[in-house]
Formats: sequence, structure tokens, C-alpha cells
Amino acid sequence: MKRIALVGMLVLAITVVAWFGWLSKDSATDEVVPVITVMDILHATDLQEGIKQAVLKHDVDKVEQWLEKAQEVAEEARLPQSDINYLESRQAKEYVIFNAKRTLFNDEFEQRFYSLQDIESLKKKYPEAKDLFPSVERLLAKRDQIVMNIASTLSDGAEPGAAEIKKAKAMWVERYKQQTQSENNENLTQ
Repeated sequence: MKRIALVGMLVLAITVVAWFGWLSKDSATDEVVPVITVMDILHATDLQEGIKQAVLKHDVDKVEQWLEKAQEVAEEARLPQSDINYLESRQAKEYVIFNAKRTLFNDEFEQRFYSLQDIESLKKKYPEAKDLFPSVERLLAKRDQIVMNIASTLSDGAEPGAAEIKKAKAMWVERYKQQTQSENNENLTQ
């Protein structure tokens, strides 16, 4: 009876060891899941800024260099070959250029917004941002209304004249300059 119990325990021990061995072998062959995606790479701030500067300078070679860096990151992260192939594609290049142009539109719009300039030439320059045009037009209308409210205040509630409108615009622009200078000073201290 002791022998049967000993053999049973031995079989049980061998089974348990084999089971855990099989589990560890099975988990070792599982694919490693990448910690980043191809979109994480394409939306990395350094890549986006590099592409934006390349687009601004019309430097197609620089765009290609940034995409090559993206491919290196993808390979290092062991992304699937399909993702690496995408980064080598014309579609990836068009995607990053499209996004860069939209960012450039936003940057230039902000400058024009605060300096009271119109954006018609900007719309022609960046048709990639056409879905943003209605929103920016509403912002411009609100800006212009604020300037007119300032001018009304300067004219004590009467219909503002050219002098009040000119002063209101100057006040608007000065406020932007102060805000920009304050932000620049904060960035320097960080």
C-alpha cells in the first residue's frame, strides 16, 4: 500500500512539474506586445516638430529623414512589419505632411488673430485645414466684436469713431505683446 501511495505521489509530482514546464514554455513563445504603436511614433512631438520645420522650409529630404528615424524607432520597438512598411509608404509621408500643414495653419492663424490680420491668404496657403475655417471665422468675428466693444467703451458708449477704433486695436495688439512676453519669460525660467 505504501508503494502504491509512493508511486501515485511520484506520478503526481511528475505531472505537476511537466504542467508548469509546459506553461513556462508556452508563455516564452508568446509574441512580445510592443509598448508603442505606429501612431505614437507619428505623433511624437519631436517628429512632428521636425516634420513641421521641414515642410515650412519645403525640405522633402528632411521629411524623409524624419520618417527614417520613425522606422528605426518602430524596428527597435519590434512593431509588426506591416507598421514598418506603412512608415516607408507614400501614405505615411502624406499623413505627416498633412498634419504639419494643419499645425502650421494653426500657428500662423494665432499670430494673425492677435495682430488683427485677416486670414484669406492663409486659407489659400493651407487648404489642408479647410475644416477649421468655419471655426476660425467665428473666432475672428468674436475678436472683432471685442475690439468694437473696447472702442465703444473708449467712446463712452457712443458710436465709436475712427480714433477710438484705432486705439482699441492698438490696445488689443499691446495686450497680445504683453502676454507673449510674459509667456516667453516663463519659458526662460523653466
